[in-house]
Amino acid sequence: MKTKRGRKRLIVSVAILGVAVAGAASGHGFSRGRGFHGSSGEMGGRQGGGPDMLFQRLVFPCRAGCMDAGKPCVDAADSTAASCVAAGCATEIAGARTACQADRTSSDCDTAVSALRTCAASCVDTVRAAVSSCRATVASCLATCGAS
Repeated sequence: MKTKRGRKRLIVSVAILGVAVAGAASGHGFSRGRGFHGSSGEMGGRQGGGPDMLFQRLVFPCRAGCMDAGKPCVDAADSTAASCVAAGCATEIAGARTACQADRTSSDCDTAVSALRTCAASCVDTVRAAVSSCRATVASCLATCGAS
């Protein structure tokens, strides 16, 4: 079972990739500012999907495929990073859990999380490189799509 901190780290990693992929896609018809507009001129979609993204997928299937293909890449990078940290920093994880359980804002919690960050630095560097590779792959895919 994953811890709340582990899930938070995974969410942060996915969010970082999401921002990176959105940046790569912004010039390719996938940003909220370049999508389809309703009759009132407002965007028809909601964050995370909705009608706007549905229309984007129907009109630009190649680009939608690129975006879909990026998700497993990021998921694999996050899974590898989580395994790396869990295997290499078990003592620091336990220390942070203990120190932060009672009070997340305590100096003991800050110190323990800092020790965990130091221990996990090489794993974090690895996931950053992997996410960068995922982003480059998505950008390359989008470039080959042209107007489709």
